[in-house]
Parts: sequence; C-alpha cells; structure tokens
Amino acid sequence: MSKMYDSNYTKQEYERSMKYQPSMKVHPVDQPAFVNQNQVLYSPIFPVPAVPQPTFYVTSLDPVFVDHLSRHTDMEIMVETTSGKVVEGLLTAVAVDHIQININEDRAIHLRISEIVFFEGFPIG
Repeated sequence: MSKMYDSNYTKQEYERSMKYQPSMKVHPVDQPAFVNQNQVLYSPIFPVPAVPQPTFYVTSLDPVFVDHLSRHTDMEIMVETTSGKVVEGLLTAVAVDHIQININEDRAIHLRISEIVFFEGFPIG
C-alpha cells in the first residue's frame, strides 16, 4: 500500500488534517463588479440554444394497410421491400411507422411501413 502523505506526519495526523472542520465555511464564488476602479464587462449567463429540433413528425400513413398488418400480429408473414429484399418471420409488433419481424429467437428486423411493397400471410376470416 503506497503512502499518500508526507513522511513527517503519521497517517492519523494526515487523515485528521484532511477532515472537514466545522469552522471552515464554504463561500460562493463572487464575481467582482469593479476591477481597478473600472466596471467589469460581463455577459449574463443564459442557456445556449442547441440545434433546432423539428416541431412535428410527418409520416405517410395507410390506415387500411396498417390495420391489415396488425391483424397478422403473432403470425408468420413474408414481406417484400421496395429494394426487392424478401423478409420472412414472425410479425411481433406493428407501429404507426414501422413493423417488427422476428427472424429467429435472437434476431429481429424493423421495417418502415413506407418501404413495404406487399406482405403475404395466412388469410384472416
């Protein structure tokens, strides 16, 4: 164990000197109003505006298509995307803008509804 204190002190003396003493008061940092009889120029503290965030979120919505997809929740489906990729798996979730298809027990794919050309599933009666 390395010593972090001066060798002239014992360990107990060092620890006692480092403890907070009630007579020591912590004061806030005061900003001077005058330096060399001149008024200090300063800027008021205010939050800096961050990157502007969009105030609304827009998505194209096909209510009937989303309804048909949601009826196939927890069923095996096949989906073709606009890029021509075919995805098969268990449809586990349907949101306003995307769906989740579980490919196997530890992998899932999230597809935007706007990228779906068509899907194929069991008929719903």
